Amino acid sequence: MTARAVFGAIDRLPSGRFRVRYTAPDGTRHKVPGTFATRQEAEAVRVRVHAEVLGNNPVIAKPSAITVGQYLADYLDHAQATLRPRTLDLYRRTADSWILCPVGTTTPVDISTVTIQALTPGFVRTWYVALLDGTRAAALDQSGTSRRGPHPARAWAMSHGFDVAPTGKLPTDVLDAWTAAGSPAPTMPTTAGEYPGRTAAAGAYRLLRTVLMQAVRDGLITANPVHVKGAGTAPHPERRPLTAPEVEALADAMPDRYRAAVLIAAWSGLRPGEAFALRRGDLDLHAATVTVARTLVEVPGQPVAYGPPKSAAGRRTVNLPRSILPVLADHLDQHTGTDPDALMFTTGHGNPVTASTRSGVMRRARLAIDRPDIAWHHLRHTGATLAAQAGATQAELQARIGHSTARAAAIYQHAGNDRDRALADRLDQLTNTTGTTPNPSPTDPTPTGPSTPAADPEPLPNDRADTDTAGAHHRRAPARLAFGTRRGHLAAIS
Repeated sequence: MTARAVFGAIDRLPSGRFRVRYTAPDGTRHKVPGTFATRQEAEAVRVRVHAEVLGNNPVIAKPSAITVGQYLADYLDHAQATLRPRTLDLYRRTADSWILCPVGTTTPVDISTVTIQALTPGFVRTWYVALLDGTRAAALDQSGTSRRGPHPARAWAMSHGFDVAPTGKLPTDVLDAWTAAGSPAPTMPTTAGEYPGRTAAAGAYRLLRTVLMQAVRDGLITANPVHVKGAGTAPHPERRPLTAPEVEALADAMPDRYRAAVLIAAWSGLRPGEAFALRRGDLDLHAATVTVARTLVEVPGQPVAYGPPKSAAGRRTVNLPRSILPVLADHLDQHTGTDPDALMFTTGHGNPVTASTRSGVMRRARLAIDRPDIAWHHLRHTGATLAAQAGATQAELQARIGHSTARAAAIYQHAGNDRDRALADRLDQLTNTTGTTPNPSPTDPTPTGPSTPAADPEPLPNDRADTDTAGAHHRRAPARLAFGTRRGHLAAIS
């Protein structure tokens, strides 16, 4: 019997790693880019290469020497025509920080120098472990050197029982006492969160996966090796939306020129960039609507500009609660120019309100209402949650907050304890067999505007008042409830 020829060969290198060689159908000899830690891994690659050669795949027959770094740079150059400026800037900073350089503090891994055809799922997993190590170290280092927070004298005074306001000018005697104590600097709490660096790592992973998916479409590789389960997402703590009273309190704690911005953001669900790009002509007080036609665009090193909303669904007109219209009208009279194109919200010098400026005023105002966790984006979550509690359907909510998919819109919905209490109270109404309501005035989950009284809860569809009928000498017997045996549903029987 004649022995069957074996395709290719596997060589053990002096380093202990393995290399795969093969001969293409045209007689040319090639080496598979990269080396492999075990013979089994090299054998699996040899079999895959053989299958691709038999399938006349030119990617395998003529290997490319282009590296991940080279292909990524080329990808970003071509993406300028399709990506938004801020997105492109984010991609470039992510690539420079986590892909185009070695990552990791213990054993650095440099994925940028590996050819895209030599990139294996195993190497990607190794890079991702090093990436998590590097992003975690960077996040902890940054949180330890953050200067955000109250003035050291204010923090010291609060910790020593001085009666000082959370914002504003500190009294002279407090400053003197702080100086006499040696001007101590308080220990700043970490701001890295429960999962430091995971957001940056997820962003870098998603960018690499996107770039190599393009390489698949370009025919440079046959499959995307970037598929680490769960690596593209980062866990985040639940954003606790504000209640209607908290929205009003936050607005009152803001400088007067930003009070209306809080109300618009919280009661419309606009993104911060959309709210601070509004012009006088975008607000219709008669119709109680605000039209989103553009967004504020900030790219480091470039002047502030305005661009289209995040997506086509972002172009929208949102109805506002009429209860906030008087505040908006006062704001237009006091802080906005008369031209329809005049910016609705500006700094004291008439400049656009950048992210750093609005973050500064938010930090001071949130301390005043004892909600140190909130940022401007919380108001968007608040607007979506309040709209959902008011009865908005999924499609209505999706249109209101400007999302093109229901999945994205669902991110902004949050359950509230008051809503859950109201549902439980109404379940009590169903299970009560005496005809009386255990809690005659259950909490109404429907949010109300800042100055609108809460509405009485509507009766459930199956709630019927006991009414006398003509000639009747008795009332209708209350419904009894029982659990059905087929599906376990709560069923009413008379």
